Amino acid sequence: MQPVKVAIVGFGTIGSGVAKLLLEHGERLARQVGRPLQLARVVDVDLHRPRNVRLPPGLLTDRLSAVLEDPEIQIAVELIGGLEPARTIVLRLLAAGKDVVTANKALLAEHGTELFETARKYGRSIAFEASVAGGIPIIAA
Repeated sequence: MQPVKVAIVGFGTIGSGVAKLLLEHGERLARQVGRPLQLARVVDVDLHRPRNVRLPPGLLTDRLSAVLEDPEIQIAVELIGGLEPARTIVLRLLAAGKDVVTANKALLAEHGTELFETARKYGRSIAFEASVAGGIPIIAA
């Protein structure tokens, strides 16, 4: 069975934790989901900041286009926080055919209607339970 390819946008504390979960507990997650999840790309503005997780070579980039232009990436996890550029990035991810998981409560409160309408327009989904319950929607998506 082909893995579901996942990208993380925002590689701070929460992004590092999600990456670690995907990298270290992939087999367990695959059993729970019924399909393997593969961390395909991690996007962050700071490529040199020390982090508590070691990524395989080539996974970390500062180019969002690496996710937008990769047709194999199915799910993007937005973990930037704040309203901008998070709003613009989520809209671009949806338009590029990615399902989006976000833990960004402020973004959903302020721009939820626009984001859900955009998701509907492109036949994509937005999962947001992560804003209150860890990584549950990554597993469910």
